[in-house]
Amino acid sequence: EYTVVAPDDPLAAGLVDALEARGHRAFGPSKAAAQIEASKSFAKGLMKKYGIPTAAYEVFTDYDKALAYVRGGKFPVVLKADGLALGKGVLICETLAEAEAGLKQIMLDKAFGSAGNTLVVEDFLTGFECSALAFCDGKTVVPMTTSQDHKRALDGNKGLNTGGMGTFSPSYK
Repeated sequence: EYTVVAPDDPLAAGLVDALEARGHRAFGPSKAAAQIEASKSFAKGLMKKYGIPTAAYEVFTDYDKALAYVRGGKFPVVLKADGLALGKGVLICETLAEAEAGLKQIMLDKAFGSAGNTLVVEDFLTGFECSALAFCDGKTVVPMTTSQDHKRALDGNKGLNTGGMGTFSPSYK
């Protein structure tokens, strides 16, 4: 018997660690490993450290500094609440006005709670997003097939990002 822990919040809180500490078998990443999903800034830093290609970015905890950065940048731009926000903490801003409103929404109004205490501002990239996942026990890696997730709420890549509007696998792009 074992417990499969899948939702992001319990993984980030360390449920797998807690179960294993009590002698139970558990399937899912440890609290430390779950930070790759639970913290956008952690994930971006990991990609930078290991030379994994990713969009150019800056991390902010200060609203005024984030605002100044966005005002000096190019558009579209992507604003990401650092922490878990049920897949909804990402705003794609086409204009400065949208970016200013998004910064206020995330950092000042706390639309995503404490997930917005730290903010990642990154360059907007076009193209297809492919997810490549693997099972790993710390020694062995077994890859799963790729998948492609549809995040925008409306056809034609319009509308807000969501927690996912569906996937297909394998990814063909």
